[in-house]
Amino acid sequence: MIMTRSEQEEIKMNKLVIAVIAIVAVLLIGTYNGYNYYNGPKIVNGVVSGSVDGKGKPIDFTNEFSLGDTVYFSAEVNRFWIKEAKVIWYKDQVKTSNRLHVEENIVLNDAGYFTAKLTIPDDAKEGRYMVTIFVKGSKISETTAEFYVKK
Repeated sequence: MIMTRSEQEEIKMNKLVIAVIAIVAVLLIGTYNGYNYYNGPKIVNGVVSGSVDGKGKPIDFTNEFSLGDTVYFSAEVNRFWIKEAKVIWYKDQVKTSNRLHVEENIVLNDAGYFTAKLTIPDDAKEGRYMVTIFVKGSKISETTAEFYVKK
């Protein structure tokens, strides 16, 4: 079958339009994923545990502790450029007046976690406690975990 010159040009134009649409789609998807990667949570999966292993990975998961116990809070980094964080411990709700302890400049450990610990004082009150983590220099909480102190 022999095509006319205008049919050949029409086929070329269709191929060009398909290529442009494909490039635009790839750019839009890449922009969307890049935006979400940069603006999404940077520290995730915050958990409390009774201890951490030699590399800093949480083990002995629990959310109930007694007076004198050490509570470990661990959270995974979700962005390769995040290297330092700040952890704040609270009695009951997360609000400034309930702050118990602030740990600044926590560095990423070998297991890819930020880990902080709090030893529960012997005079602590029973009830709910919370811990939250921030990327160093940010005022946006990344993840929060709660635990309970019982006598």
